[in-house]
Amino acid sequence: MDSKIKSNIDKSQEFLRKKDFNNAELILLKNLEISNENFETFFLLGAISGIKKNLQKAETYLQKAITLNSSHINSILNLAIIQKKMNKKIDSINNFEKVIKLDKDNLEGLCGLAQIFEEDEKFTIAETYYKKVLKIEPNHHIANHSYGKLLLKLNQHAKGLELIEKVSGIIRFQKDNMHIK
Repeated sequence: MDSKIKSNIDKSQEFLRKKDFNNAELILLKNLEISNENFETFFLLGAISGIKKNLQKAETYLQKAITLNSSHINSILNLAIIQKKMNKKIDSINNFEKVIKLDKDNLEGLCGLAQIFEEDEKFTIAETYYKKVLKIEPNHHIANHSYGKLLLKLNQHAKGLELIEKVSGIIRFQKDNMHIK
């Protein structure tokens, strides 16, 4: 990697730590004048564009990053999330599935698929993905909450409320578990 490109990436990451996205982006854009083949530059520009809600630009940068490094999970995951926000469900599903192929236990990928299938009212498929997330991480906040809401829709009220209460931090006291002394 060119030393100037590396230096610019390091400087941009300092700005990112300070949440100064504009200066981070400006420095990374200088890298494109040097080379348009640096994966990390495109990945970071895609992430910054996503944070700044410039979804089309984020998608373009992330697609280029993936072209340069097709096995970088966070690039694919970020692209799937951006495409989900853009309502490009088929592309988003395909990219979430690529993430799962690279890492079968990727919680964000599994949860992303669950949410898309729930939105499309494919509840059985959504439930399968939520269960996979909760098998890996039983206290996953988003999966517990979303799966709880899904179960309410499916008239499985007791289990649905239990999951929602779990993430809400509500503790239900029952006679048999109250200790006074």
